[in-house]
Amino acid sequence: MKKFFALLLALLLLCSLVACKKDSTIDDDDDFDMTVTSNEKFFEPTSQYNDRFEYEIINGNEISIVGFESSYTPHEITVPAEIDQCPVVKIDELAFYQCSQITAITIPATVTEIGQMAFAGCVQMTTVKFAQGADDLTVIGDYAFAQCAKLNSLTLPASLLVLGEGAFFNCAELAAIALPEVVRQGETVTAGITKIEKMTFMGCKKLAAVTGGTQITAIGDYAFCGTALTAYTVPATVTSVGANAFALCGTLAALTFANTTGWSYQEDLADQTKTAVDVSDAAMIAYLLRTDYAGYILVRA
Repeated sequence: MKKFFALLLALLLLCSLVACKKDSTIDDDDDFDMTVTSNEKFFEPTSQYNDRFEYEIINGNEISIVGFESSYTPHEITVPAEIDQCPVVKIDELAFYQCSQITAITIPATVTEIGQMAFAGCVQMTTVKFAQGADDLTVIGDYAFAQCAKLNSLTLPASLLVLGEGAFFNCAELAAIALPEVVRQGETVTAGITKIEKMTFMGCKKLAAVTGGTQITAIGDYAFCGTALTAYTVPATVTSVGANAFALCGTLAALTFANTTGWSYQEDLADQTKTAVDVSDAAMIAYLLRTDYAGYILVRA
């Protein structure tokens, strides 16, 4: 038995030597690159908080910020306007997701798009500043600033074309917002939002003042649900008000429709049965749309 195990051990040793032996057909000067490559790129500005921006090069010579890390000490940050002489044009989805150390952020004028959930869950962030001359930003993605519980100061750039679904969902401290007005060149909208998407301001329980946006065409489901609005004017250009758009707005006393003709309600989009409704009484329609009619969809012919 001992001889058997000795023979087995010898065979295993021989196999290991053969496996490790260098192939004699390979030239000694041949090199094998065993380096693990990575697409990660980082920009580290001078900062006492060890700020570190992860980025990608897009469109050949432009920068998209895709991630961020720093010390956990609460502090303000400024997104760089350029990296390696390339302009920062995009803040990608989830780039600053749940960065609870951020108390305020400045976004450069070079940025044209803020991606989905880019700043969602930044629970200590009170202020969003857009740098002077920020007239290129056209898109704020879905839920971009959702759950920013302390956000109370923000001015949307006039250039904005798209304000995404749930963009300020549950921003409990946001008390006022001015929506960009539409600018047209002929029939083309070149600036300003034309729709308040669903859940845009849902859960903004201190939101009492909404101005601007006088040429929007639609107000989405749950758009202002749970806000502190006391009065709101539905622009004459609006042709639909979504389900629960003003639900749970306990302080809403007056909902003024700038165009009171041709309105009807339906229980849902699948049900094409429409019933005419009088929206001329601002107090009554405010009460109905936050209570009995809250779940109905209003449409204008």
